[in-house]
Amino acid sequence: MLRQISPGVLSETHAIAITCPPSIGVYKHVLATRPSTDKLAMTSYAIIGASRGIGLEYVRQLAARPDSTVFAVVRNAQKSIHLQAAIKGLKNVHVLEADVTDYKSLEEAAKKVSEVTGGKLDVLIHNAARMDMSVFWKGYDDFASMEELDADFITSFKTNTLGVIHGISAFLPLLRRGTDKKIVVISTGGADVRNIHRQGAAGIAAYQITKCAALMATTKWASKLQGEGFVVVSLAPGLVDTTGTIGEHGDSAAHDAMVAAAEGFVKKGMSVVLETPEQSVSNQLKVVDGLKPSDNGLLLSHQTGKELWP
Repeated sequence: MLRQISPGVLSETHAIAITCPPSIGVYKHVLATRPSTDKLAMTSYAIIGASRGIGLEYVRQLAARPDSTVFAVVRNAQKSIHLQAAIKGLKNVHVLEADVTDYKSLEEAAKKVSEVTGGKLDVLIHNAARMDMSVFWKGYDDFASMEELDADFITSFKTNTLGVIHGISAFLPLLRRGTDKKIVVISTGGADVRNIHRQGAAGIAAYQITKCAALMATTKWASKLQGEGFVVVSLAPGLVDTTGTIGEHGDSAAHDAMVAAAEGFVKKGMSVVLETPEQSVSNQLKVVDGLKPSDNGLLLSHQTGKELWP
């Protein structure tokens, strides 16, 4: 039988403590009860990296669908204050703890999903990424030493690249038994080398390089699974201001940096609009809902649902 965590014993990535009603279904190192048959008919979604920003907004919008079961995978549920506030009172959202750099924790999360859904998962949305704003904008020459550069790149690679491989691997057995068989990795236009070359962009080195590697990792999964009826895509969300859910009250300095970045892109002649998470995810879900076999392996635009730069 399931033992739910008592209110106040929760946790994820970028936040602070809050209590949670036991009806929400937050599990930590526990097994879930088997569902009724009507739950098995619902579409199941797992969002890895759901504590704030884009992942949080996926949870919000998917939870509003009455035929959905949503699994929010976070590093620390107790610290995921924005997530806990968003899902308060919702019974179709389950919060699970796992870290993409810890494969065993992802396997445990997948087991708990399996117990709720009867062994399947329809859609995996991998959103987890390292975006430490203290180093995010740095180029090669902005690090104090090569050792500091190495450390930042290695940490970013473990989360941004290996994390994708880990996340898909852990949930693949469930996805194989699912109906939709969709895997969506949230990417970035900054992962495309042609785009970076056109921009002449030298900054954001660790993030963009490791997201470029993640793009390749996702494409490898698409190639591996294409004969099994899967659609595996990378999805560029646009330039999204997620700074409002950094910490308890948002990060004004990070917000100003995002605004400045958007203005810089416009000055370079690029058509860029700084979007809210609500705007971006609303468009992203239209793409996710409409995925078709011919999309497999592509980097898609959240605005058009077509290849970002064909």
